[in-house]
Amino acid sequence: MLKRQKIHTILIFLFIMVFTIPSNAEEEIEDLIDIFESNSKIVAIIEGKKTVSFDLSANEKVLWSASKGYLSAFLTNARFFVISTSSGTWHYLHLKSDPENSITSLSPHIALLVSGDRIISYNTLSNQFMETHFPIHDEVVAVEAGKHVVVVITSSRILGLAAESSSFIEVRLRIRETVEDVKVTSNKITVRTSDRLLSFTTKSSVWYEHGLN
Repeated sequence: MLKRQKIHTILIFLFIMVFTIPSNAEEEIEDLIDIFESNSKIVAIIEGKKTVSFDLSANEKVLWSASKGYLSAFLTNARFFVISTSSGTWHYLHLKSDPENSITSLSPHIALLVSGDRIISYNTLSNQFMETHFPIHDEVVAVEAGKHVVVVITSSRILGLAAESSSFIEVRLRIRETVEDVKVTSNKITVRTSDRLLSFTTKSSVWYEHGLN
């Protein structure tokens, strides 16, 4: 009888512990904007209530679209469109180069387009487009996005952006330095190269360098 009571007490204790210890798992952000294309229009329904449409130009074709968290985006053969729950309207930027080979990325807070020799970003804080250029001879190696950070790696540099930052922060690669691994979480970027370990967080918005030796 005592043994059974002891087991029962332990089970109750474990049950309490499970529901009182804070969880480390991040809360998933619901997609708050539904988007679709219809009759030469792009349409967004924000939080199931407000409908916002925009007429496409003649011969304008949708190449890509996505919706995540507080943002939705369309890429056409002429423009890059983004809408957020806080802006409540479509914003767009005309493209200067052929977007067929562009790289797109969307996180709950940042929309990203790498096209030609420029990076176009849009975040939910400013609700404005921001452009960053890199050397025309550079090749894009990787584009990774977390909830609040994004990283773009080219053949000569690493560019990090936090959702609350006004510009990309770059680190130039050294001669014969190569990128070996990239890890992106919600608020942090970690890049391991052949020479060093680099980290970037939303709190600092700067690159920290750590030696490998």
